[in-house]
Amino acid sequence: MPLPSEPRPGRLGVELHGVRLNLTCNHDPLLRCVADLLEDATRPWWNQPDLLVNGIWRGAPLPDNACAFEGAPAGELGKRMRLGTDDLVWFDTHRDKDLQLRFRRDGAVRVFDVDYCYRPSAEQLAKYADYQVRRFFTLTRYLIQFPIAWHLARTRGWQLLHASAVAAGDRAVLVGGLGGSGKTTTCVALMAQAGMTLVTENLLFSDGEAVFPLAEPIRLSDESLTLLTSRARAALVPMDLRGASKNKTLFRLPAGATARPTRPAAIFLPQFAERGFVRPIPPAVACELLAATNRLTLELNNYEWYTAALDLLWPAAGNAERGLQVLRRLTATAPCYALGIDRAAGVGAVVDAILQCLGWVPHAMGEVAS
Repeated sequence: MPLPSEPRPGRLGVELHGVRLNLTCNHDPLLRCVADLLEDATRPWWNQPDLLVNGIWRGAPLPDNACAFEGAPAGELGKRMRLGTDDLVWFDTHRDKDLQLRFRRDGAVRVFDVDYCYRPSAEQLAKYADYQVRRFFTLTRYLIQFPIAWHLARTRGWQLLHASAVAAGDRAVLVGGLGGSGKTTTCVALMAQAGMTLVTENLLFSDGEAVFPLAEPIRLSDESLTLLTSRARAALVPMDLRGASKNKTLFRLPAGATARPTRPAAIFLPQFAERGFVRPIPPAVACELLAATNRLTLELNNYEWYTAALDLLWPAAGNAERGLQVLRRLTATAPCYALGIDRAAGVGAVVDAILQCLGWVPHAMGEVAS
């Protein structure tokens, strides 16, 4: 394995799930924030990285909103892109008027250029005291998580899912659903009342048989924090990143806590209801529901349009179908259930319903057979 070199100002090495990424950035506060967010995934600069990312932070817009990248290809691709051989520039990403992206090769290494112009409105600054940190948090997706996720999809077939997960031994309970549907609260309740360990709070990877966390901060509301026992809370490491997530406290898992994959024992899709329930969902229907949830989730919706540009530049036969195959295998391997949550009954009723469905008991959570 290539050894990392000595660190230098303005650059950072990262390793996630064995993928080696080098990041350069002209704005030290952004680079420091990325390092703080990733914590134990940071490394010295790699001599032979899998991916190279260049982050450019601007304090003023370019004249006439010009293309940010020198030597950009001349060939037009629609109204917002330029295309050349192994080179695509997206100078108007439509989702964010201040973001420009470029994808290209440097020899055998794929390069991702991310140019962002920081020009907040007075309204944004008044609403968010630490608005710049919020932008750092968002840009980390384009600098680190999205390139690595795309690389894992192409090289290993891993797919991103919007789901929380907790584990007992090497068996995981996945709780999918849209934001605000109760997935995080359900997982926190399983940690507190059933002694399970947190795998991921928001996004995860799957190859159809196992699940793997996406390295990002764990964001817990005050409501979730009140559910945690002192022992469960001690398993989370606080992060001092004010402004990165509105009205939530940030944590991370201890170093090495997410090193091994877990196999899904069941998938639950929660919804609030007048009465609690657990109902089986046929695998094919569960596959469609997970896919729809992904499309309706902002982070993954952004990831989909991001990777669509990469697929235009570097198309791979069967790539779109492979993503669906992962969801089909996952929902065929793990039983899937609709989970009705009665707010009035409290989280204890939800935990009891899940454990009864799985045939697990709280005192034996650490002894669940693999």
